[in-house]
Amino acid sequence: MKKVLAILLVTVLAFSMITVSASAETAKPRVAFICKGYSDTYCYLVMQIFLDYYQKTYADLYTVDTFDGEFDSDKINTLIETCTADKYDVIIMQQNDPDTPVPYVKAAVAAGTKVIITVGSINDDGESYYLDADPVQQGSLLVEYAIKEGFVKAGTKCAVLRGLDGTFHSEGRTEGFVTLLNEVGADIVDNQTAEWSTSKAMPIVESWLISNPEIECIFACNDDMALGALQAMSLGNRTDIKVFSVDANELGCIALKNGHLAATVAQDTFGYANGAADFAAALIKGETVESKRLDSKLILADQVDDIMSTVHGYTDEEIAAVIEK
Repeated sequence: MKKVLAILLVTVLAFSMITVSASAETAKPRVAFICKGYSDTYCYLVMQIFLDYYQKTYADLYTVDTFDGEFDSDKINTLIETCTADKYDVIIMQQNDPDTPVPYVKAAVAAGTKVIITVGSINDDGESYYLDADPVQQGSLLVEYAIKEGFVKAGTKCAVLRGLDGTFHSEGRTEGFVTLLNEVGADIVDNQTAEWSTSKAMPIVESWLISNPEIECIFACNDDMALGALQAMSLGNRTDIKVFSVDANELGCIALKNGHLAATVAQDTFGYANGAADFAAALIKGETVESKRLDSKLILADQVDDIMSTVHGYTDEEIAAVIEK
């Protein structure tokens, strides 16, 4: 599998070719994959792994068209509505928030379209099938580790970078951070949203380094925002702040490998991607599937090579080459 850095250079034309090719095979059942946002490296990675596994395993059974939800709940809802009207057999979507898509998903199911939610779930009373994790657990894993290692204790100055407000994973991870930080008596000096974005996290942290130079730990709801924090810290010549995040995406793994990131959390990427393809195949065949809650795990420097190899496709030589001299 191509690494995410290379994947992000793929042009929109390439996606159009995939979509046109898939749509042309009208004899097969059709599956729509609605990515939460192509600009999110983790969501995009899950979609690419899904497409790779689908091509190897189910290309003879069904076709796939992909769509960019652009982190916009209204656009995602419109895409669900459009795919329902276009009579897709299955819609696979990455959850952006748990509530706004509910009526659109219920309408799709009523029209005969099966709906699978991956990297999340929605509050639709079981109308859809899901492959989900527990974002509160993901946030808690990082704070538990920070407390165990002595990075966080009573009085430790901490800051939180939230994802897009109102979204399931941002709210859950933030809850995991804040609950345990409060329990141990840490001082949360600021808590801001950077909307999952590296470029938006960077100026926030630059400001923190001026207004709250005593910050000792930063907890970010995803690796992209953590990378923005690390860039700000580099410019400010601050190497003393511990940064923790979620996703174990490619750049996050490299930052962890080089000692810039203290820890990240890996979701079950293959469970999300391959599981969604398996669910679609089973539903198309008329088989029964059961929604799944997938585990996440803490990733430290001594475990990151395995993620870089199995998820991001690095060879041992390529892993060795990312170490800063």
